[in-house]
Formats: sequence, structure tokens, C-alpha cells
Amino acid sequence: MQDLRWPSSAGGRSRVVARGAQVFAVANASDPQLDFDGQLSQTLEMLDAHLAHAGASRASLLSVQIFLADMRHKKQLDTAWRAWIGEDSAAWPQRAVVGAELDGGLLVEMVAQAFR
Repeated sequence: MQDLRWPSSAGGRSRVVARGAQVFAVANASDPQLDFDGQLSQTLEMLDAHLAHAGASRASLLSVQIFLADMRHKKQLDTAWRAWIGEDSAAWPQRAVVGAELDGGLLVEMVAQAFR
């Protein structure tokens, strides 16, 4: 498999990189005016799309780091995450949630590693 990069519209970085069987992706909401639930929904949809673009899926996730602008949203995140990731524990990735100062009104951002 060849190395592939899908540049971000922001410039200077890629939204998805695939090297061999490894896939690295970042996702965040496209509309920072949305509330947390709206941004989280857009972020998960974007992560699905980025993984699919590289020939991966949420079932092939290995690790996900989630950055929250406000850790008080963690319970909402956990509920949505469990619904999104599914019931099959054999497909669950390692996951970490970190509080972070995010730019441009973003409330959540995800960085993922997967295989294809």
C-alpha cells in the first residue's frame, strides 16, 4: 500500500494520512456555532467519513484521543460515544479524553489511529 495524504482546507496539515495499513485522522465540527451535541455529532460524522476515505472504519479504530474545551461535557460525550461505537467490545479502541483550549469556537476535536 502506498502512502496517502488528504490535505486539510486549513493548509499546512492533513486531515487523514494513510501509511501502509495505518490510518491517522483528525475530526472536528464544521460549524463552531453549534452547541456541544451538534458539534459532537458533526465530529463523529466527519471521523466516519475520514476513516472511510482511507479504507478504514470505526470497527478498525485502535486509539482515539478526544479533546474537550469543557470537561463538564464528558458525560454527554460518554453517552454519545457508547451509542456511536457500538456494543461489540472486540471492536472498541483505546480512548482518552483530555481537557484542552480549542480554537475558533470548537468544543470537541478527535485524533484517531486505525488500520485498513
